[in-house]
Amino acid sequence: MPTQAIASAPADEPGAARLTIAHPLAAVAARNCATHTHDLADLVGGVACGAAWAQALHDDFMFALECGLPLELEAEPCYVDEVAVRRAMRGEVLELTELERAEVRRRLASIRDRRNRPYRFVCSRAAAARREAAR
Repeated sequence: MPTQAIASAPADEPGAARLTIAHPLAAVAARNCATHTHDLADLVGGVACGAAWAQALHDDFMFALECGLPLELEAEPCYVDEVAVRRAMRGEVLELTELERAEVRRRLASIRDRRNRPYRFVCSRAAAARREAAR
């Protein structure tokens, strides 16, 4: 019968259920942990070791305090994330709000309309005068 390794449950690590790849600081924690050597079972949330997560969370907290930023942010309902909209227009699969999806649709329709518009040559008066003189 095959042996199965059992990783420690998140219950023995407080808050470990929230420290996953979906966490906003996951990339920072992974960068902090890149120089450490660990087994995969030692990685909290499969991302980084506890020390790397602690460093990332501490640095984020201290930056917020030093800059006077609020610790808890409330989502503004009419906010449109321009970076997310541009990334979605390039074809990346992102989780967007309804307003952001509407903005992506509006911008793509604008591009489609621009590309389907017949080309009209607009020239300067000098170019028109040169053409008349050449006749």
